[in-house]
Amino acid sequence: MTIQTRQHLVEQRLKAWLSGDPNGVRRAALSLFLHRQDLTIEEIYEHLAPKYQISYHGVGGMIGLVSSRIGVLQGIRDEKKRCRMYRLKEKDAPSVRKILAI
Repeated sequence: MTIQTRQHLVEQRLKAWLSGDPNGVRRAALSLFLHRQDLTIEEIYEHLAPKYQISYHGVGGMIGLVSSRIGVLQGIRDEKKRCRMYRLKEKDAPSVRKILAI
């Protein structure tokens, strides 16, 4: 798979995923990764909970889907906090910026 083909596929998947976002929580969660390097599910939840009606497990499921199905997030095990940290893959940052700007 070429870089352009992968980028196009990622953009299509992001657009489809964001199209099912009536209240903007998915867009807000994804935009967090453009401003911060590593985030835990707990940190994402703490940022989103005051603005959106979402559960901790809902955030976990959402981030897990973006990581596994769409593939723009990378999960890293943090032994100190004993949790998984997520970060936006550097090669996918331009696609995410492009999609969020639409």
